Amino acid sequence: MRKYLTINDRQKICYDLTNLCPICNKSIMPIEKSNFYNSDSNMYFFTFQCPACNKGFIAYYDDTDNDESYQGIWYSVLNLKNIYPRIPIKKQFDESIISLSETFCDIYNQAYVAEQTDLDQIAGMGYRKSLEFLIKDYCVRKNENEAEKIKGTLLGQVINDYIDNDKLKNLAKASVWIANDETHYVRKYEDKDIIDLKKFISATVAYITYELISDDAQDFINNN
Repeated sequence: MRKYLTINDRQKICYDLTNLCPICNKSIMPIEKSNFYNSDSNMYFFTFQCPACNKGFIAYYDDTDNDESYQGIWYSVLNLKNIYPRIPIKKQFDESIISLSETFCDIYNQAYVAEQTDLDQIAGMGYRKSLEFLIKDYCVRKNENEAEKIKGTLLGQVINDYIDNDKLKNLAKASVWIANDETHYVRKYEDKDIIDLKKFISATVAYITYELISDDAQDFINNN
């Protein structure tokens, strides 16, 4: 929601209110409690209260040097820079994935928290590590007699040797290629980034979840 505010005769500002509480992560219309302008940094600080959890948070904006007209009056446009405190959310995984690889779920969420707290240079490496646990734990589940060999084999080779489903193999392979870029000095795939990596990992998780649940259904049918 766009808000227009006249602070004094010389300061008229407009800015977008956040619609998500950084603490309870619910969609809200925040209650503005106060504002402060720091002339040294040319930044505006606002305190808000969440109507859902009743907790307060601070948002700070900087001046964009752009103006916007509203009802015949010109306002300086502000840009939201950050919000504090920010409580990261965690991704919820199906019980079948948790049972298969709880370590994958833990590492993925640590990387997810890092990404949400602007630690973008290390989040990708975390996603890469989580991917290795997911794929190897899946392959171990399918080939229990070769568990130790799978654990000690390079991930790319594990994908080639132990995943039969072509679509799952392609998803896993593409995920690893992009994930490896997050750990190297020079990026090999400039047109792909961490957003693509997360998309491919999510699809890989979906395929594995489908297969695990299908196996449970088959066991149920066989036993009855």
